[in-house]
Amino acid sequence: MKLAARVACLVVVGLAASIVPAMAAGWQALGERIVDFRTNPEAVVAKATDGTFSKVKIEVSQTNMEIQNVKVVFDDGQSFDVALNKYMGAGSSRVIDLPSAKAIQKVEFTYRPASSGSKVALVRILGSN
Repeated sequence: MKLAARVACLVVVGLAASIVPAMAAGWQALGERIVDFRTNPEAVVAKATDGTFSKVKIEVSQTNMEIQNVKVVFDDGQSFDVALNKYMGAGSSRVIDLPSAKAIQKVEFTYRPASSGSKVALVRILGSN
């Protein structure tokens, strides 16, 4: 009985380990920006990428910050604005669903530091279908 339980546990762990990279593989890095809390708004210009995206993910690292507004500018000149007003701790992320799948030119955002001692943050933008 103990052997069967161990085998079942190993199967579950193995499946979980294979799912995480598959989910991460669905996101494509569009660009990143080091934010020094001096320039507001900031923009991350999308790298030359092929394809269209129906979701963007904002990842914050190195320090905490509040992302107030996000503007996704598409290659066709149209844009999509989101009032996010979201506190984001270092290491956190937020997914934004876009109204349709389009090529992204850049992502602009307004923000403020979460505390007066904040130095710099790294904001990374990813896209997915």
